[in-house]
Amino acid sequence: MNNTENKRSRVIIISLIAVIVILLCAGTAAGFILLSNNPQEGKTAKGVVFDSNASHYDATVENDSNNNSGIKVPGYDDIVFSSNSTDFPITLLNPEGNPCNFQFKLSLKETGKQLCSTGLVKPGDAIKGVKLQNTIPKGTYTLVINISTSSLDSAANMNGAQVQTTLTVK
Repeated sequence: MNNTENKRSRVIIISLIAVIVILLCAGTAAGFILLSNNPQEGKTAKGVVFDSNASHYDATVENDSNNNSGIKVPGYDDIVFSSNSTDFPITLLNPEGNPCNFQFKLSLKETGKQLCSTGLVKPGDAIKGVKLQNTIPKGTYTLVINISTSSLDSAANMNGAQVQTTLTVK
């Protein structure tokens, strides 16, 4: 009888350990799901990640087409920048009322070197200034601002845009 009681005790202990492991795994999975859907972390319920540096920006962008439909794309004035700095003075705006999110990629036309890439920016939001990984040598360049777009409803790619401006690095 003593041997039978020991076997029962082992089975009970192994069963309890298995239940505890399953509960820990379920709790960890539930916590991960809850934390990954937290809107304060820059995500929507659909799992789309927005750039944490973007914030609401009041600006009006004229639509050059004859009607009000379409995607509004801002223009950019010439930029003068210090060769000693990595704080790049540009406002990357997705105009209010656009039917899509923007993602920006900045590069130099002459070298093809990519300066930076952003996360998604909602309509009516902007990133005011970006931090470059490296400085830019003195000179005059064509700054290429590639704008990729994705639908607000389905996150499907839409028509993008490319804007160019002169960048003078002193």
